[in-house]
Amino acid sequence: MPFDAALRPRRPIRPTIRPARTLAAGLGVLISLGSAFLSTTAEAGIREDIETIIRTAEVGGAVVGVSVRDCDTNQELAGFRADDQFIPASNMKLITTGAALHVLGPDFSYRTQLLRNKDRLIVLGDGDPAFGDPELLELMPSSSAPNAPAMDIETFIRLWIDPVVQSGLNPIREIVVDDRIFDREFVPETWPRDQLNRRYCAEVAGLTFHLNVMHYFPRPTGETRADFSIRSPQAHWLAEENHASARTGPGDKSNVWIARAADGNKFVFYGNVKNAYRAPVPVTLHDTPEFFAHLLADRLESRGRTVGSFRVADANDPPSMGVPVGHIISTPIATVITRCNSDSQNLYAECLIKRIGHELTGEAGSWTNGCAMVRHIVHQRLNSPALLATLNVTDGSGLSRENRVSPALLTTWLYSFHQDERLGATFIGSLAVAGETGTLRKRFGNVNQYGMTVQAKSGYIDGVSCLTGYVTSPDNRRLAFSVLVNDLPPGTVAKAKRLQEKIVSRVAQHLAAEQVTLGSD
Repeated sequence: MPFDAALRPRRPIRPTIRPARTLAAGLGVLISLGSAFLSTTAEAGIREDIETIIRTAEVGGAVVGVSVRDCDTNQELAGFRADDQFIPASNMKLITTGAALHVLGPDFSYRTQLLRNKDRLIVLGDGDPAFGDPELLELMPSSSAPNAPAMDIETFIRLWIDPVVQSGLNPIREIVVDDRIFDREFVPETWPRDQLNRRYCAEVAGLTFHLNVMHYFPRPTGETRADFSIRSPQAHWLAEENHASARTGPGDKSNVWIARAADGNKFVFYGNVKNAYRAPVPVTLHDTPEFFAHLLADRLESRGRTVGSFRVADANDPPSMGVPVGHIISTPIATVITRCNSDSQNLYAECLIKRIGHELTGEAGSWTNGCAMVRHIVHQRLNSPALLATLNVTDGSGLSRENRVSPALLTTWLYSFHQDERLGATFIGSLAVAGETGTLRKRFGNVNQYGMTVQAKSGYIDGVSCLTGYVTSPDNRRLAFSVLVNDLPPGTVAKAKRLQEKIVSRVAQHLAAEQVTLGSD
């Protein structure tokens, strides 16, 4: 059952070169010299304008790095601290997704399977971050019937539960979740320890489910405590402690948060619930493979099956084998990198970097082998020791503050995919489109006046705001840009974003000026 119907990336306009129509042959030298003069003047102009934008940005003592690169020639048109190292925040996802495409190829699909081996059931994880992703499920019909409702998480689970029940297997000796494609280090050491309950810090495992988070929908009860019984997926065995009030007076408001200890699944509810929540309150799960094994056992027992035990595979288990039961859940790589880049899903990036490590070493994917392999791929694609020296990789998403990259490396990386006929369309198509999709849906209205398309990746962590991507003209000329801002004082993020948008607007203006070609009609 493929999960690619709704999120297959749009295919961007492929770059072409339209030669200018020349005048008489005898004027060729004059035209060439004139074009060179105009080109040099234009490049000087964009460099000066970008420096002015940076100088007048009012971002306090923040450090700004900029690179603008021609995607046809690889020439850097403008650079400002372009070779310095910066914390990239989520711009790191550009490196991770590009490296994953380089290793796995554009036709790769994840395959997560339920296997039957005699009286045992085995879930064979493939490191797919999209497995049970509720936002993707909402884009899919629950059946082939006309006007079928969207799939929800329980309908998704029944894709496996129903075939097991129909097979007549009973009792089930054990359920085993094999997540050994990845190691069992669930979070990097460099992630903020006080934020591990937040959805953007979801644990990373070889079997991901429901973004590795629980969703709660709290509501007032008319009593002292709020009600947290509505949750997705339903899991009655979880330990919960409720300190959240249910005050509904005129001065009250809803402000719920959920705490979880780093090494367990006891959830503690705090705050107040004035009105019923329509959007979920998320909290990360610990050890999702074990949780999913328990979930399958619970759902099968509710259908009259006896389950002896459930567990996660260990190092002593033989390779998982058996006959597939029900659907093989398949997700195309294009869907995964689009969700990663356009929607900035950290979990997706971390699953990708571990999958890179597994694919190239044959070992369980880890941050150690994944990060090392990403550096190796960057070296392969760019063949520049100087640029590689500016790269430090400690995770896939950019949440770690130990990552480092230069603006020049990022624009050269983007140039390499523009030039890549096999991977370019998938990579570029995975980026958010300014004013239309993803994290850029509400940004860059001022670029439209030039008729350009902006596809880019934004990034933010405390004190850091970054933007890297492409500006493409109607006649398919494309420039890559990277604007990295570090050491932002409190309260200046909005000004950093305006700085980025002014620079991108100036890049669009530069590209628009190229539309008037000397010697054409």
